[in-house]
Amino acid sequence: MADNNSEIVSEYYENYTDTQREVLTIEIRKTRNILFILAAIFFVSELLGLLVLNAVFFLAFVVILIVPAIMVGLGFLAIKEPLIAMIIASVIIIGLWIYSIAITGGAAAITGWLVKGAVIYFIISGFRHATEANKIKRELKL
Repeated sequence: MADNNSEIVSEYYENYTDTQREVLTIEIRKTRNILFILAAIFFVSELLGLLVLNAVFFLAFVVILIVPAIMVGLGFLAIKEPLIAMIIASVIIIGLWIYSIAITGGAAAITGWLVKGAVIYFIISGFRHATEANKIKRELKL
């Protein structure tokens, strides 16, 4: 009788562990995809800004690729450390916003609300997925 109960508990724990590993994979993938989406948002919004200013030339194009490239790199970091990748992305985004507000004298604070709202939504969503992945990693001791 004792062996049967221990087998049931052992099987339950193995199923739980497998399920948690699958959930961890899903949460990491969602965090990575959010960072890729943020990279696309930054690239498209900056490219539209250049097109409006009629200032599309090679050097400007290279400069607007810097932040999306960093976000893509953070997306690959999120595979191993999703929470750290989201923290770094948030710090970079907040730093860019503070810099642009300081440079434009506050005009950047009131322009681009739709893009800023989308970015904030994706940051919050990314943090939810990253914290859940981090919690599961601690639970599984990975």
